[in-house]
Amino acid sequence: MIVESGLTKVLVMGGALVSGVVVISGASGGAQYASTYANTVCSYAFVPATLPEAAASWGASRLSSAQLAHAKGIVDAARALRLPRRAAEIAIAIALQESGLDNSAVGDPGKAFGLFQQRPDSGWGTRAQVSTPDYAARAFYKRLIKVPGWETMPLTKAAAIVQRPRQDLRGEYAKHERKARTLTATLWKPTRVAASPGTSHVRLSASEKAELRQAIQTAAALGTPRSSAIDDVASALAEQTGRDDQTEIRRHAEKAITAIAGDLCAELSAGDISLATAGRGAVAVRAALAMRGVPYSWGGGGPNGPSYGIGRGAGTKGFDCSGLAEYAWAKAGVRVGGDTSMQWNSGTRVPRSQIRPGDLIFFAYNLKNPATIHHVGIAIDATRMVHAPSTGSTVRIEGWAGVPYREREFIGIVRP
Repeated sequence: MIVESGLTKVLVMGGALVSGVVVISGASGGAQYASTYANTVCSYAFVPATLPEAAASWGASRLSSAQLAHAKGIVDAARALRLPRRAAEIAIAIALQESGLDNSAVGDPGKAFGLFQQRPDSGWGTRAQVSTPDYAARAFYKRLIKVPGWETMPLTKAAAIVQRPRQDLRGEYAKHERKARTLTATLWKPTRVAASPGTSHVRLSASEKAELRQAIQTAAALGTPRSSAIDDVASALAEQTGRDDQTEIRRHAEKAITAIAGDLCAELSAGDISLATAGRGAVAVRAALAMRGVPYSWGGGGPNGPSYGIGRGAGTKGFDCSGLAEYAWAKAGVRVGGDTSMQWNSGTRVPRSQIRPGDLIFFAYNLKNPATIHHVGIAIDATRMVHAPSTGSTVRIEGWAGVPYREREFIGIVRP
């Protein structure tokens, strides 16, 4: 069985934890983090195709797995609406021009969002909606089919009419027409994942699938590449099964990750609220992890980062436990308050069995009295947290589940 100490721990302690610190250094804001999280999940789901036609046409401008995943989503939306391939070609050309198939792109400035750079003030939908790939594609198609003769008019003209009727960008869209046709032709074909013979000895139960789903969310949230996630899962499976046929084990790991990440990607594209919350929690974890090594400072820290504290923390610039929690969740765009009493009431109580990255873990002297809460940590997974422990220490990762004194003081979990 894949247990937390195996699969989830391997994923987090492998590539994800390190890359999470690297990725966060160049980003700013919860929306960007959440979009990066969704893009990474979807990149896990997409098996990079050989795309021989595209390789011949594009040369060095090959798309990343995340970009290909978005292109596939645009094509799949057209197929789901029973539209001809021409609709997808037009949509792909526009997405290549407007965002480079990057769902986190923001333009005009700060008024246009998502793959198609749709503007909420132009009636395309809310920012959250136009930043959801499936919604954005369907919104585009809804307007496209209202254009008389769109099926036979030049791609650039149809694109300009729907996308930017007051600007002549036909020349810009024309640059992407050949690429759009090649990519659409490749992705229009049904995708089949070949079976992996010889892997029948490795099977996942319902609980193991649920745990792998959690592990994928954690790894994607912390920024680990798809290939590293597959390697980590393969290592865990090999250790648990005792098998040494590494090629087959890795094939099974890749197949399992692709299938489960595919479900997650579809749910994200459909705007699943719970997964959006998971994305925000991932943002908080990444923000907190980037602060590892910062000194503990009593009363220190807040939404803008480390600061000088009060009392015994007056001479130290850093975080106390609640200051770190406030900072981490502020990076995700959520206000939780600056002390543990406010944070205890900043969200929804969740049972330990449903803990997710970013959840706040509280500890109290009297488990029947929340007024005695004295410490808060930010969950990485079901057993570990990132926190600012006490004077003389630094922000660090430590275990909490199964640790006797932590268990005695554990009072509950809150999801902001």
